[in-house]
Parts: sequence; C-alpha cells; structure tokens
Amino acid sequence: MTLNDVHRILRDRIGAGVYTVGSKLPSCRALAAELGTNPSTVDRAIQRLAASGLVRTHARQGSFVTRIPESTLLGAESFGTDLRTLFTRAQSAGLSARDIRNLVDEALTALHPAPRVAFVECNPRDLERMSALVENTSGISVEPILLEDAAGRRLDAEYDVVTTPIFHLRDLEPLVGSFDNVVEINASPGPAVLRRLATLSADRRIVVAAPTERGLDRMVALVGQYHQTSPGRFLIGTDDVASLAGTDTLVRNNARDLPDGAAFLAREVITIEWELDPDFGGTFPARVNAVVHRPRAPRAR
Repeated sequence: MTLNDVHRILRDRIGAGVYTVGSKLPSCRALAAELGTNPSTVDRAIQRLAASGLVRTHARQGSFVTRIPESTLLGAESFGTDLRTLFTRAQSAGLSARDIRNLVDEALTALHPAPRVAFVECNPRDLERMSALVENTSGISVEPILLEDAAGRRLDAEYDVVTTPIFHLRDLEPLVGSFDNVVEINASPGPAVLRRLATLSADRRIVVAAPTERGLDRMVALVGQYHQTSPGRFLIGTDDVASLAGTDTLVRNNARDLPDGAAFLAREVITIEWELDPDFGGTFPARVNAVVHRPRAPRAR
C-alpha cells in the first residue's frame, strides 16, 4: 500500500468520525499491521496529516486528531442531497432497498473493518447456543471455536479478540500469548435456577452430572454456593445409571444428554443453562473496542 493510499484512508477515517477530534490514533506499528504496509509509510502519512493541521504528534505520547478535514465540513451540507441522488440512480438501475442498504453497510465496513472475534467453548451445545446469544445481545459477530479444536494454535495471533466464559479462562492459557487480547464473559445460571438451588431442602439427596471430571468439579462448586450438603457425582458416559436410584435432585450441565433412564431415577432434574450479565449488551462491545484499538505488536503472518 502506497503513502498516498495510507494518507487517504486515515484522512477519510477522520472525516467519517472513525477517529474523533481529541482521540489518539493507533500506533504506526498497529496501523501498518492492519493496512498491510510498513510503519515508516504510516509515519510519513501521519506527518502529512500533521502538516495539514488534522493531527498533532507528541513525542512518546502518540498522534491526536485536532480537527476534521474542511472538505468534510463543506460536504456535510450537501451530503443529504448527494445521497438522495445516488439512491435515485440505484433504484433506476433496478436495485432494491435491501440491495442499497447492503452496499451502504459494505462501504461503512470498508472504512473501519469489523474486528475478528473468536468465541471459545468446551462443548458443541454451549458453543452454538452461547455464540448466538453473544451475537444477538451485543451485535458483534463471533467465530465459534471448540476448545479441543484449538489445540496447538495461537488464537490471539489469528484473531483481534478472543472471548470465552470466565470459567474457561485458564483453558486459554496455552492458546494465547497473553491475556491482553482476551475478553472474558460473565456467564451464570439464570435467577430461576439459582433460586431453586438455594431453596432445596437440606435433607435432599443431590447429585451433579457432567461428562468430564472438570465439569463435575464446576457443578459441585456451583451447588456448594447455594446448598450446604455436598452433592454426589455422576460422570456421564462412565458411571452406572443405577447409581442414580434414590436421587431427589439431579443437577446437570447441558454438555451432553443424560443416558437412557437416568432422568426417571431422579425425582427432579435441574438443567444448567448459562445466561449473560444484564449489562452485557453495552459493556461487551466497549471492551472489544478497547482491545482492538490498544497498541500491539503486528499480528503473526
């Protein structure tokens, strides 16, 4: 990418409000990695912006936007007219309203590409369900990755942001160079489930069920927060179903189906479904944005 290309992109972003007045530009190294050029070319483009008064550079602090291009201010006055003219031409060419919206979305995305966000989970069911929940709640697209499929990879080199439920953070340690590019998700059972756990009688026989030992440990810890009796353990796929006979309450995660007949041996089955924090829709995009615009070393190629 040439110096003129980089200068034009940065100038357009300032004009479009991607970099607002007073905000700090990403580092030369970060911009070079994003735009596929070298830091010296980016530095020269920023110097050109500084010469025209659009940014001010401070030694060891970075470059800050001081104003938007005059052409942007002047163009804003007639932008509505120009846009209506373009839309009229598009309709005359046979484009539908949906086609026009898609073209506008593509143009806006090109100004500031959407970050690549990986969502990591340990089992296919929660991966599918929670990926959709994250996208629908926050408006940010994520790429679902099964934990076992990520072995041997450096996810923070492949993606701008890596996210996972907070109880899987330690599982990410061998998959990322650092946790700087990781945004954890506070997922917990819904209030109705927690209320039921908290109101179980002390004399009930409670058993937790999960397909892994680690899953069992997590379920035991969860029940222990709300009930003083230590629950029994049932490892799905390994333990004999008959051991569930006489169970009052069976608490299971949703990673795998219970074996045939298991549900009939317990008087009550509580299935843990993870839900997101009520403030997630507002806080998650802000945290992703903070990670994306944090100065970092170039992504490995």
